Amino acid sequence: MTLRKKLADLLGRGRSVEAASLTVEGPMPDFDGLGPWLNSEPLTAAGLAGRVVLVDFWTYSCINCLRTLPHLQAWHETYGNSGLTIIGVHTPEFDFEKDPNNVRRAIGRYGLSYPVVLDNDYTLWNRYRNRAWPAHYFIDTRGNIRYRHFGEGGYAHSEEVLRTLLTEAGRDLPAEPVHLAEPTLACERQLTPETYLGFDRLEYLGSPEPVQVRVPRLYSSVAQPGLGIFYLDGRWQIEPDCIIPAGLPAKLIFRCRAASINLVAAPGAAPGCRIGIRLDGRPLKTDENGGDAVIESGVSYAIIDEPRLYRLVDRGAACGELLLELEVDRPGAKLYSFTFG
Repeated sequence: MTLRKKLADLLGRGRSVEAASLTVEGPMPDFDGLGPWLNSEPLTAAGLAGRVVLVDFWTYSCINCLRTLPHLQAWHETYGNSGLTIIGVHTPEFDFEKDPNNVRRAIGRYGLSYPVVLDNDYTLWNRYRNRAWPAHYFIDTRGNIRYRHFGEGGYAHSEEVLRTLLTEAGRDLPAEPVHLAEPTLACERQLTPETYLGFDRLEYLGSPEPVQVRVPRLYSSVAQPGLGIFYLDGRWQIEPDCIIPAGLPAKLIFRCRAASINLVAAPGAAPGCRIGIRLDGRPLKTDENGGDAVIESGVSYAIIDEPRLYRLVDRGAACGELLLELEVDRPGAKLYSFTFG
């Protein structure tokens, strides 16, 4: 969260939102052409008349989306009986996120009980002219879009918008808002940006060899890795949306500025693939585990058993330059992107 967003949220905490400030932006687009629906029968704009609706565009490998989910679930539980319907519109960034079974597993992993609909062809995304994950659209009981919020943060203000729309509709509300605490980001400035590994969005590969797409070839690292640059070492195949180890040993070296490191990966043809993790030349310490790492017998690693985001490293408030080294134990695994916090 930027300092500006944090200040805006603190200033808005506990401050009511006037209904008159929530101008009508247009009617809510309908949900026809989407599906399947999870946690719900198919919903329609007409069938939602009389309810306040929050439409959340998300995708399950996006760390920014994942950090919003506890707030959405809390609002669903708190205001569902007061007339609120939250609809998670799952619009995929990667092909594996189009699989309903993968989305269903993500819903279970993050404990979501509100309706989720798959928007694999970006049908609703385009109807809203949306351009970001996550994006929240707030709709009144007459089906009008009244407010929108993009990205993380601003939860207190967003909740006040929901309460205002419900009050406008004459609904009884809990006396106190939910106001869940927001995560503190250790690195708010000079954080290494999201880094895609596939050729279509490749920006930060530092290996000196010319890139060949869909062709296995040897790549190498350098003695002094540059900050914000990743290097491949060994035989790799660079695909449009990911990289795949094509032989062993296959390593990735990345000097980054962060306190937490997340990797989007899939087992591909290598179910149960193990990726060794070293930080600054050593295994992870127990208090550096992002949650998806295993630390035992002097080694640390992650097991890639399904396509999703893996939280490799979390050093709390200890933000700084880190040298991440990953080593894949078998060919075929797919590595898509890094995100940092």
